Amino acid sequence: MSEWDQNAWTKDDLVGGHPVLDFVNTVAGRSKERSVERLTDYGAFLNWAVAAEVLFPGEAAGLRHLGLNDPAGAGAALAAVVAFREALHACLMAEQAGEVWPETERRQVMQVIRDALFDARLEKGTQSYAWSAPVIETDMALPVKRIALAAEDLLRSDDLPRMRNCDRCSWLFIDRGRGRARRWCSMAACGSRAKSARYYKRQKASHA
Repeated sequence: MSEWDQNAWTKDDLVGGHPVLDFVNTVAGRSKERSVERLTDYGAFLNWAVAAEVLFPGEAAGLRHLGLNDPAGAGAALAAVVAFREALHACLMAEQAGEVWPETERRQVMQVIRDALFDARLEKGTQSYAWSAPVIETDMALPVKRIALAAEDLLRSDDLPRMRNCDRCSWLFIDRGRGRARRWCSMAACGSRAKSARYYKRQKASHA
């Protein structure tokens, strides 16, 4: 993970292999604790949405302008973002652990997905059809609707059984490797830190 600046998102912050996992990973931490909130305001969320390709820059600019003119609405939109993220994280953590989803969070996730599908359009891509959230200039919930549609797609995809939780931090990721199961969200981040910690422990033991 990069040094966290909520206004700057790099490839090291987007290692989930799917925008939905990058979304739940917007809380950071050096351990299993989700201790650093990066979506500190609606603008920070829009910055992430552009970096994760959930929004086009022009769409984000329009929503940013809307939020500046309606700070109460932007605050409510951000609260809905965080509530959905935490419910989704709880369900995905249970899923990757082979456990039953917590009921309250399951209902929250289902409702957000239902709402997104209600407003969605079925559009044809290069090979198949997919649900798409229409652009409405006054809708600050647009990025959440797109994330909800992506979550619905993830839950029906072949990627779901490949979802893993990093051995070192709280982040989730898709392991698409064909060999040994991947343990780290990123070798450059948690993998190298784990190796360094093991090396330090061996060095300390050898000099004890």
